[in-house]
Amino acid sequence: MEKMGTLVLFHCELDTLNLFSDQLKQGFEALGYEIFDFDLRQSALHLGLLYDLIQKKAVTAMIGFNTPFFGMQLPSGINMWETLAIPCVNILVDHPYWYHNILMRTPHTGIVLSVDRNHSQYVERFYPHIPCTGFLPHGGTPAADAPKPLSDRKIDVLYAGSLYAAYAATQKPNFARFAFPAEKICEESIEQLLAHPNATIESVIEERLQAADIVLPDEDLRQFISSCVYIERVVSSHYREQIIGSVARAGVSLTLYGEEWSACDWISLPNVHYGGRISPKEVLEKMEDSKIVLNTMPWFKDGSHERIFNAMLRGAAVVSESSLYLTENLPRDAWIPFSLDPVSLTALPQLIAYLLTDTKKLQSIASYGYQLSALEHTWQARARELHRDLLSSL
Repeated sequence: MEKMGTLVLFHCELDTLNLFSDQLKQGFEALGYEIFDFDLRQSALHLGLLYDLIQKKAVTAMIGFNTPFFGMQLPSGINMWETLAIPCVNILVDHPYWYHNILMRTPHTGIVLSVDRNHSQYVERFYPHIPCTGFLPHGGTPAADAPKPLSDRKIDVLYAGSLYAAYAATQKPNFARFAFPAEKICEESIEQLLAHPNATIESVIEERLQAADIVLPDEDLRQFISSCVYIERVVSSHYREQIIGSVARAGVSLTLYGEEWSACDWISLPNVHYGGRISPKEVLEKMEDSKIVLNTMPWFKDGSHERIFNAMLRGAAVVSESSLYLTENLPRDAWIPFSLDPVSLTALPQLIAYLLTDTKKLQSIASYGYQLSALEHTWQARARELHRDLLSSL
């Protein structure tokens, strides 16, 4: 096989991101790339090994998820990777406002990709020094074996995700440092987002500022938005609890994993099986034994989430909050979407209960989703897209 070049991929302290990197590695190796594994938990050792590698051969690109590593500077203050002229691809799997400091230190050789098209526009607008931005959807992780039929599975409905309502309160900024009623703007933004959940957080914050006749230049607006990221936790947790709680109260057998659910008044219902936090690998294993995987989005309005593709690849039927990207790219026969409007949310528990009684229909959805995701929505497929659309032109 013809060698396509050398890529540096990263491991860190987060198991989820390491799983993504491992899957990308398989895809890139299948294309003919040589991979250098860099473990950020042993940075000093791997910096030396990387230096030795660079002396021997050119590095096509360095690729990481949410990584601050690309901001490394020499004692002179110059970015290390600019000096070495190595392209640095940072794939953000959360909203960019969580990574303001990282984005400010992006080198001139930096490329920032986002899993939501709104996120890409946000980076392009608020970080114009970044020379290349783009959109790359999440990928899923295939199982080693073919999925077993839904009729042989023990879990009716699986939900894996944490509740961040209590944590959000600890993330509020010091509002006194702003020269305008910042806390009032945030409270109004939360109220508007709960009433109109199709809007992005950044657009609503800007709208509330304008309504108060507060006009900020993009540099200051960017700083304010990145200071108020707790808003995402508040609004997403509100809908997450509402959705999961409604399914639980409807009597559907629900297996639930994640943090901070213990205080919910329905958590002790006999149909709710709460297991606390488990590892990403264990979540995948649970998906293999689930008939339905229920998914909510982390306030991504035009993007993807790996839980959807992971569940499809494990042969489960996916019931998920929708987004513009998902609606455009997933045929209705491959999943069951719902929105955050009151009518859709009210109907959701009954819809799930009905689906569980129609094994034939549910299996048809699961099988279609499996076939589609295996072809188009693995991390190996994303590696091919990165090669075709980006790496081949570097």
